[in-house]
Amino acid sequence: MKKISSALSVLALTAASFSTQAESINYYVIAKQATPFQIAGDNNQQSGIVTDIVKAVFEDSSYQINYHTYPFNRMISQLEAGGEPNWITYGSPNWGKVQSENLSEIPIYTVKHVLVSTRESNLQFHSIQDMHKKIIVLLHGFDYPQLLPYFEKGEIEELRVKDYQAAFRIIHKFPEFAAFVEMESRVKYNLAQLNQEQSDFRIQPFRSVIPDYPIYLAFDPQMNPNTQDFINRRLKTLKANGQIDDIIQRYF
Repeated sequence: MKKISSALSVLALTAASFSTQAESINYYVIAKQATPFQIAGDNNQQSGIVTDIVKAVFEDSSYQINYHTYPFNRMISQLEAGGEPNWITYGSPNWGKVQSENLSEIPIYTVKHVLVSTRESNLQFHSIQDMHKKIIVLLHGFDYPQLLPYFEKGEIEELRVKDYQAAFRIIHKFPEFAAFVEMESRVKYNLAQLNQEQSDFRIQPFRSVIPDYPIYLAFDPQMNPNTQDFINRRLKTLKANGQIDDIIQRYF
């Protein structure tokens, strides 16, 4: 009986030790709209630029990644309510709210926005005045303060759509009046996913309106400081050895 009791005590101590060492990381993924940064799937099939970087950060470590996938607005609501402990997603100082409050020490990617029209369109973009009395198509849930004054004054019409397929359909339907504003990387990735030829579209820089900016990993403001230090150290190593650049190249 004493031997059994001793064995159980050893198992309990082992389990407690493992529990202490295997700290959970709660990684939040945006469903559908965040490709190629986050491509939602089952736990073993999660992918995307940010997701692959997060996986690389915790590879061969004692941390366990738990995935939480939500539509964008619901994810933000969850995080604003506190989220699960030690949560991670991605963000930028430009985005505000929980996606800007506590960021990694180094950026992981530089975002560039473009204006997308069809090849048949005669739209030549030089300044925002070229969109006067025209339609800018945007995805639901993504807001751009730089465009808001033009929408509010009625100088440019805002049209929201649920996905990339709808955006490309609209600009094909109204080639002389409508253009889609979005991140260049996401446009090119989703054109490929929808079997659309990039040569059928006119993709013009939009940085005169929305300047290029970096994105970072965004952390729980209450994250364990040791965990945050670990992530920042690993990110610097991954950047220095070229692994972050290799991950980005997989998607283009």
